[in-house]
Order: sequence, then C-alpha cells, then structure tokens
Amino acid sequence: MSELPSGGDADARLERGLKTLGLVAGPVLAVAVFLWNPGDHPPEARRLLGILALAICWWITEAIPLPATALLAAALAIVTGVAPARQVLAPFADPVIFLFLGSFLLAEAVSRYGLAVRIAAWLLALPVFGRTGGGRMAAFATASAAISTVISNTAAAALMTPIALGALGERQRERPSRTDSGVLLMIAYGASIGGMATIIGTPPNLLVAGFLERLAGVRVTFAGWLAFGFPIAFVLLLVSLALTRLTIGRTALAERLPEAAASQPGEAGAEARAGARFTVLAFSLAFVLWLLPSLAQALLGRDHPLAAGLVKHLPEAGVALLCGALLFVAPVSWRKRRFALSWADGQRVNWGVLLLFGGGLTLGTLGEATGIARWAGEGIVASGLATSPESFMLLAVVTAVTVSEFASNTASATLLVPIVVAAAQQAGFDPVPPALAAGLAATCGFVFPVSTPPNAIVFGTGRVPLTHMIRAGALLDVACVLVVWLGMLLLRPLLPRAGV
Repeated sequence: MSELPSGGDADARLERGLKTLGLVAGPVLAVAVFLWNPGDHPPEARRLLGILALAICWWITEAIPLPATALLAAALAIVTGVAPARQVLAPFADPVIFLFLGSFLLAEAVSRYGLAVRIAAWLLALPVFGRTGGGRMAAFATASAAISTVISNTAAAALMTPIALGALGERQRERPSRTDSGVLLMIAYGASIGGMATIIGTPPNLLVAGFLERLAGVRVTFAGWLAFGFPIAFVLLLVSLALTRLTIGRTALAERLPEAAASQPGEAGAEARAGARFTVLAFSLAFVLWLLPSLAQALLGRDHPLAAGLVKHLPEAGVALLCGALLFVAPVSWRKRRFALSWADGQRVNWGVLLLFGGGLTLGTLGEATGIARWAGEGIVASGLATSPESFMLLAVVTAVTVSEFASNTASATLLVPIVVAAAQQAGFDPVPPALAAGLAATCGFVFPVSTPPNAIVFGTGRVPLTHMIRAGALLDVACVLVVWLGMLLLRPLLPRAGV
C-alpha cells in the first residue's frame, strides 16, 4: 500500500489518523493473539503469531516504514526466542536477495543513461500504434509495461507520467478529461502488469521463487518464469486496454508524443553514450546467461554434463551480481577514471525493498519451521475450500487480489504464499501452481489510489477522478482473477513440479 499523494488537509489528517491507529493497534493485537493462542501452539509459535499480528497491522496501516517493520519483526523473533539469530537472519542473505540487488544495479544504469526514455520514445513512434487515440493509449500502456519488466513498477510509472502529461497538453486539473484518465490509468496498469512478465519485474515474483525453493524445494528459473509470466501479462495488458476504453471512453491525443518522450532528461555526451552502450551490453549478457541453462537443458537433456554445469555455475543471482558489478569497471572515461556506474549510483538502489524482502522471507520461513503455516493450511483444508487443485488455486488468486487492495504487493505475497504452500501440501496438491498464481495476483491491486504506487502516482496528477479509477479498477480486478487462474491452468504443463 503506497502513500496517497497529498490532496488537502483532510487527506493528510486521514493518513495520520490511520498511521496512529495502526501504531497503537499493532502491539495490542500482538499481545491479544499471544494470549489467545488459537490452535494451542507451543511457546515459540505463540510468540511468532504475536509478531506476525504486529507486522501485518503495521504493514497494512504503514504505521512505520515497511522495511523498518520487517527489521523489527526479525529482531523481535530473535530476542523473544522464536529462533536463533543465525536462523532468523539467514533469509536476508538468500540468493534471491542478491538477484534483486543485481537487477537493481542494472536498472539504475538504465535510468541514469535514459534508456527507458529511449524505449518509450521508440515504442510511441511505431506505426503499429497509428494516429488514433486508442492506438496512442496502447502505446503508453505498452511502453509502461515494457519498461516495468526490468525496472520497478513505481519507477516505470514515475517515468511515463510526465511524458504523458507533456503529450496531453496543459489542461486544467479541475476539469480532467476522459483522455487524461484513460492514458494515465493505462500507464499505472501497464507498469503493474509488465512486472508480472519476468522474475525480476516486481518483488512478489522473487518472493514466490524464494518461498518455493525454501519451503517446497522447487527452483523457478528466469526462463521458467518467462514461459508463463509473459503470456499472462500480455493477455492481461490487452484486457486492461479493452476495459479501460469501455469504462473511460475513447481518447484523442496530441500528435507530439515522440517529441514529448524524447524531451525527458537523460545524460548526454560521449561518456553518456559509452555508459549507455555498456548498460545495453550488460543487460544483454544477463539475459543470455539467464536463458542459457534452461536452453541447454531443453536441447541436451537435464542430465547432460554441459547442461548440469551451466545450471551449477550460472544461477540467476550470480549472473545478476556479475553483470551489475561489471558496470563499476566498465570505463566511460579512462583518463578521468570514470565508469558506467559509481558507488553514488549504487547508493540509490532501493535498499529498503531488499530489507523488506529479507524480512518477508524470514517470517515465512519461521512460519513453516514453527508450524504456523501448516496450522493455517490445515484450517483451509478443514474448511472445505480446497476440494480440488483448481478450486484451491482460484481461492488463492481471489484472496491475493483482495488483500493487495489494502496492503503492498510485497506484503501480500509475504503473508499469503507460505500459507498457500502449506495448505497445498496438507491437501496433497502440488504447491507450485497456486503459489505462483498467488504471487502474480498479489500484483493485481487496481481499484484505489493506495492499492499500488503507480495508482498513487497517476492519481496524484489530479487528472484521474477517483470514480474512474474505482470503476475501471474493479473490472480489472475481476479480469485479473480470471486471466491469472485460467492462464495458470492452461500453462500448468510448463511449470516446475514438486513431489506431493
């Protein structure tokens, strides 16, 4: 759940009130859950339940920054004796953390050298999008989604929004048009949907991969995610375009979109051109090395020595770190000893997301170790909601979409995926399809400005009426449930399997 952009004193007071309520309610809930002890758990599990109640309350209300809540929860798990420090803190060094770190470094270079802007300008200028308003709206959606596959959805929306505003022209904020609403909404939706396509596109994807490896012994590769993530994201992007045009109306944009995109800032000069070339090379190398092990296994077989060697020596995390770190030694000016990335660039990496990610993995792993996740899974099975793998996966998708409307997509995945894995195992189902479906669905919060950062960014322009966002977002949430559920059912043969 992102912070709602300032819309006046009333909004500010409401936000402060919600934070204050969460700040007080969190400890009260923690003590109440510990004393209540649903399920008659042993002491360690009771303490973890209390910590989870505190973390959930503070994540939903954002009483304190999300990464700070993750760190506090981990610290409380140590000092209350839930588990030793080495066990609690180990997930902060999980390989998927470093996969994200490496991809963040690559994304920082993309941003520094204006490559995302160039991608947007190129897409906006393609003849396939034509000169119609609908075609231009599709161009913005495609550009936002394409950029979001390699950088965060927040950054993608923040990049594309001023480009769109420049193309829309200077209209009065008090009288936003349907043109403004449709284009800006598609920037937000495209940024969120595009992140579903690749394993590095958004934090829930990597969280699911981390949980599956830790809790079910299943490894999801870059190529493996692409096989199901890209088709589902592609279909969902088309559906979002159709629904937005249906609910918001037809659009007619100015003809100066490529120029508006090209005017956005980016470094210039010989050093910038060299940095851009090195960034493209680093991304290309990462993409090839991420795909190479899966390609070798497909062509040579899993047991072939070359395929096995590539899998061993080219894990996704190692490739991401290698290609990201190489930019620190790629010279853009040898005489001045300047390189494609400096440590000042490295400091701009979103370290808070990495800490939040590590805390989420910690709580999920401890939930499994203490039996909390298994207890929650047994409750789901006993309720009769998991009568078949298909119905259970639908339940996981609906729950994830609903929770993501009120909590961040990372928090939603953190809370739900361990429970989904445990419940599937308890029911005798393969946990991979429902866990992956829940991870994808956690990104699908489209109804409110606070549902996702891209929603908040476009709503903050003042050109997207709340009624437009709610109307289009509610339909898109329903479409997300159907597309993700049916997509995972159809693509189930392409998924890795766990022993059940």
